[in-house]
Amino acid sequence: MAGSPLMKIQVSRGLNPRRNLPVFTSRKRTESNFLRAFERAYFSKAQKKGVAKSDFDLPGYGIADLVWISWKSSRNEHEGTAIECKKKPMRVLAFEMKIKDWRGALQQAFRYSYFADQSIVVLPPATARIASGFKDEFRILGIGLWSFDSKSGLIRTLIAPRRKKARSHVAREKAIASLLGSRKFSQFRKSR
Repeated sequence: MAGSPLMKIQVSRGLNPRRNLPVFTSRKRTESNFLRAFERAYFSKAQKKGVAKSDFDLPGYGIADLVWISWKSSRNEHEGTAIECKKKPMRVLAFEMKIKDWRGALQQAFRYSYFADQSIVVLPPATARIASGFKDEFRILGIGLWSFDSKSGLIRTLIAPRRKKARSHVAREKAIASLLGSRKFSQFRKSR
């Protein structure tokens, strides 16, 4: 069977096993790599203490690619207990990353606005340029639009998310409890 067309197709794809998978599976990996690169770039510049979770699932509101709960750093470096954390005003950010489907990302980000104070769509520069032509849709929904170049690590704000509280106080409290309950306080990210 060395001369069969099927064998030629498999051999022509090369040694990379990822290329032997369907295109939609390969795309998932691209989004995952995009998310990881964004996390590294964003958290290298984070000025606040906080806790993050990738693939954050809050039943009824979808699965956000990344959720970041932050609070202002205190003057006392040793603060960080659960009691101290509860006393500080927190800000909940939800991020939805897509490579091409900015409309789908906008819909998902809107769902996250029920539990997040700010919800942001993050896209590669080419896709972000297209999406920025629809600024009215983002502004009406209160969703931010950021461009992220994974090669350079550059994050640009194209549309700032409306500063507000989550649409549902109950959903926000559930998200905070879920995230803080699933993490040890020693894993909090600290500003450098």
